[in-house]
Amino acid sequence: MRALAVVLVVACGGRGGDVPPPAKKDGGVPDAPVLDIQARTLGMPDLGSYMWRKRGGHPAFRIARTAEAKNAWADVVTTCKQALTADPGHLEAAWLLAAGLGKLGKTDELLAPLHLAVAGDLGKWGHASLELPELQAFLKTPHGQAWQRRIETDRVAYIAALARSVIVASAGDLYAFDPEAKRWYRVTRTFGAVVGALRVEPTKIAYVTRQRSAQRRSGDDRGKATLAIGIVDLARGKTSRPIELGTKGPVIVTYSAKTDPGIWIGNGTGWKRLDDNYNLVSLSAPPKTRPPGPWLEVKNRTARVRALPVAGVTADWDDKGLASAIRIGKSNRVVSVPAPGLIDGNTAAWSPDRSRIAFVAQLDDTCAPNAVNAAAFVADATTGTITEIERAESMAIEWISDRKLMIDKGGGVMVFDLDGAPPAPLEGADGLLHPRRRPTCTPIPPEDVPQEPDPADGSGEPSTDAMVEPPG
Repeated sequence: MRALAVVLVVACGGRGGDVPPPAKKDGGVPDAPVLDIQARTLGMPDLGSYMWRKRGGHPAFRIARTAEAKNAWADVVTTCKQALTADPGHLEAAWLLAAGLGKLGKTDELLAPLHLAVAGDLGKWGHASLELPELQAFLKTPHGQAWQRRIETDRVAYIAALARSVIVASAGDLYAFDPEAKRWYRVTRTFGAVVGALRVEPTKIAYVTRQRSAQRRSGDDRGKATLAIGIVDLARGKTSRPIELGTKGPVIVTYSAKTDPGIWIGNGTGWKRLDDNYNLVSLSAPPKTRPPGPWLEVKNRTARVRALPVAGVTADWDDKGLASAIRIGKSNRVVSVPAPGLIDGNTAAWSPDRSRIAFVAQLDDTCAPNAVNAAAFVADATTGTITEIERAESMAIEWISDRKLMIDKGGGVMVFDLDGAPPAPLEGADGLLHPRRRPTCTPIPPEDVPQEPDPADGSGEPSTDAMVEPPG
């Protein structure tokens, strides 16, 4: 197994230059040196780094999980080391190795794999490393106390990174990309089960998964695929596990800021609310209508966001959310696209400084099958001037910064710079937070039915309560 290095710095009252001797207390005994664990870069350099379940170390890791279930911790350690030899970036193997070493009392060996796992996915394992029973003896050591300080510092950096990141989709999960540091962070961990997502607050995202029910996992053959909902809280750096909704859809997910505040889930027969403890509860009274604001529609494997009305924009929207022109409120400018094009209001998005608005337009209402009939535009809010950015069969658009856009046109996400830099791919991303919009004149093709995941991998299943899993 390759060496996993962790740098420990001894701090004795200063850094650099001549270090003064430790201060003496009243009894004349100098203070013990304080250990400091050097920071590792958080996150991963690319999305492929998170795909360890598809790499060479995963077979050994699965054997380690079997040994864990049998409480055979020596075998857990051996097979996790084998997994990391085959794939030094297998973070689950690193985490389980640290837990196994802690279980065996080898607290002086576990810091390296622990730091590897937590730095790669602090949202999953950072706080968990302070609560896991197998690590409690380690946390009482000087190195363990240094580790607790490391977590406190890294958590601040992690949340700051999430705050400046954009959210994209890849292989059925959501990730945060920090354009400043060029680092990636996992924000959902379903291994391919996310169907759709909705930003319900600036720092909070509701995501819907399609997964096997708990009944099936416990051996009941009647358990079938069902929809479930979870919450990504970017301000806290935490993601809740998906809660089963007991239906395959359709469902509507929306947000209420006033009456029964929180995330609402409707299934055609009534509404429920997700409370602060991530429990589904009944509303105080049956609502007469859906709360104002955007909402997410999910059925089976498909999702669609409805975002009308758009803040700061007025238009005569039709029943499909299309309009021939829009009026920008602060400048009273009227914006339109070349006839017979129609602006899709559900795609409109303001730049962070609100100086521009981007949207997707349907170029022709009589388009032929497979026609390139959607175009992304940016309109200047002051002058009303529009600029066409890109064309495709279907598109989604989102801002990265005041002058940079991400566009998903199928087959990957591209970054477009309004200052003229060539478009560049966002490697590994295959979608944005909101799904692509297809012109209504183009027949929607049959759903792509993905291959059923391997049950042994846990792909598409809710997380387990296995011994070394972080608490929910």
